[in-house]
Amino acid sequence: MASKPVQQTTRDGRFYVLEDGTRLPSVTTVLSSIGKPALVTWAANLERELVMEAAADLNEDMKALTAMSRPSYLSTLGRRLGDIKAHHRESEKACDIGSAAHAAVEHTLKTALGLTVSPAPRLGPEAACAYAAFQAWAKEHDVRPIRVEDRVWSRRYGYAGTTDLLAEVDGVLTLVDFKTSKAIYAESTLQVAAYVKALEEMGHERAARGMIVRIPKTADSTFEVLEVPDLDAAFGVFLHVVELFTWWHAEDLKSKAAWQARRSQAVA
Repeated sequence: MASKPVQQTTRDGRFYVLEDGTRLPSVTTVLSSIGKPALVTWAANLERELVMEAAADLNEDMKALTAMSRPSYLSTLGRRLGDIKAHHRESEKACDIGSAAHAAVEHTLKTALGLTVSPAPRLGPEAACAYAAFQAWAKEHDVRPIRVEDRVWSRRYGYAGTTDLLAEVDGVLTLVDFKTSKAIYAESTLQVAAYVKALEEMGHERAARGMIVRIPKTADSTFEVLEVPDLDAAFGVFLHVVELFTWWHAEDLKSKAAWQARRSQAVA
């Protein structure tokens, strides 16, 4: 049996290294090459709100201080804003909540398989809401896990990743991907299709369907389920994204190498 690939996280994204040294980009890293205009707008609005609040607070504080020059004001405002962007802080917070919820789901599913697991993770209020949503979904369906948090890869198409769950759901072999995002985004269907194809290439039975289950992080929301309408069509689109990522990554490496060469010449 082939050993599991080793996961590597770099500045260029997440990669998996197979036992023969082959290095494959993760599915999520490949999909990151798709532009997301809505996220750019969200980040810009969040940063705008942060700057406005910080400027208003500084203006209030200045009432008890001597007047500042424009450069001093901007310098003080910059220090208050800090080096970390507002959207990065929000993203990190969301990732922490999502990771905790995913860990609880993984613990439950592995326990159901009879696997040895560490103690159940402790959950904060938001992660607990997400986990409760998963429990509600699982209670409504006959979920029989087969493979949980499984590392999969495709040598033929050049990618790898980690699945959330392969299970019999109401008697149908289903690849399930859990999300704790605010919505189910279109590229999630491509991710599921890629995992289904990789499992098939590795010799496992082909999943009859792909399913995305969004488990929300607030008590006033309910989970959302999306079944991938056509796995083959979604995989065809994913292959185009792989082609785009491969081109972009190669060009980025050439650009970095050229920059390093110019820097070396300047130092010499």
